[in-house]
Amino acid sequence: MSSCYVIDDFNHFGGVHCETSAVRKVFLYHDLPISEEMLFGLGGGIGFIYWYVKQMPAPMVGGRGGGRYFIEDAARRAGATITVRRTTSSRKGHSWLVEKLATKEPVVIYADMAYLPYMGVPEDAHFGQHVFVVYGVDEEADIVYISDRGQRGVTVRVDELKQARGSKFPPWPPQHAIFDFVLPQKFQVTSKTVKEALRVCIEGMLNPPISNIGLKGFEKWAQLIVKWPDMFPQEKLWNALYQGFIYIETGGTGGSSFRPLFCRFLQEVAPLLQKNELDQVVAKYEESAKLWSEIATLLLPDEYPMLRRARKLILEQNRVFEMQEPNATQRLHAINQELASHMTDILDEIGHAPSFLPLVQERILQLSEVETEAIHLLKELI
Repeated sequence: MSSCYVIDDFNHFGGVHCETSAVRKVFLYHDLPISEEMLFGLGGGIGFIYWYVKQMPAPMVGGRGGGRYFIEDAARRAGATITVRRTTSSRKGHSWLVEKLATKEPVVIYADMAYLPYMGVPEDAHFGQHVFVVYGVDEEADIVYISDRGQRGVTVRVDELKQARGSKFPPWPPQHAIFDFVLPQKFQVTSKTVKEALRVCIEGMLNPPISNIGLKGFEKWAQLIVKWPDMFPQEKLWNALYQGFIYIETGGTGGSSFRPLFCRFLQEVAPLLQKNELDQVVAKYEESAKLWSEIATLLLPDEYPMLRRARKLILEQNRVFEMQEPNATQRLHAINQELASHMTDILDEIGHAPSFLPLVQERILQLSEVETEAIHLLKELI
């Protein structure tokens, strides 16, 4: 029997970061107002990871902190509870989704963005931990209704969603994950829970479990980035530069690898913590944000016409995705086609990568110094 459950009064769209915007939408749907900045900070705020295994198309450069249970921790510190169900069964995962929608509950899930046509990403850009809200399914019409980071709702076919939820691509397959919420009557964010979250952020940067995370990770990134031309053949080197820009600027970070988002969180909690000195920390992270964006630009530098053009196209792609105007999906795929049509010229320019990567390395080391100062200032206050 075909199911049709659509939450007609769901009207929450847009957002900066996929995880925090999705959780916030569920809270807002239940008349529990909270900012995305607050959820981001409560989850653990900023961090750093440089991660690469051979099965990946390119190294991951991540700027979010908080660890694996970021979403659950953000909710807990806001007085809610989130548990996650996972399964290898597509049938079971879909039935969980339909069952929750039948109770008029919007559903937060994981999926692989490469299988979501409205995202307009390349076919090999697999990332199975993309988070968004499903607020309806009409199986007879073969439509799933989704609220993602775009300003308007989007749709996919039922089988497309099943494929995206069942992706097995490393390093983090979605496993048909579905989030179950237990919400409070009202939020009670306290100085205690804010300090707890900030200590997680500080610990993650100062005392990471492995050397490619936290402040040590900046050193690893700086050490390896000048070796990328030897590590990766040309097409894979292009992917590393291309994805590096996206990870920093347009991949749901709010730009500059989450640093502006974190600054706004610190400004929001300053009165709660009664710490005027947080202004000094904010100033340092604003300095860090500028360096992050400079690094992103240097990965696709102005001096190389095709790399500069690629950077402009990525920024346009992000704008189109976030606005979700009519024909957005077609425009996103047209941009991918334009990038593909320039690939021969792009790869020719990639051959000059060794000439600009030392400057990227230099900026990463500067970034490391600024972030070290910032996190130590924050530690002194907290």
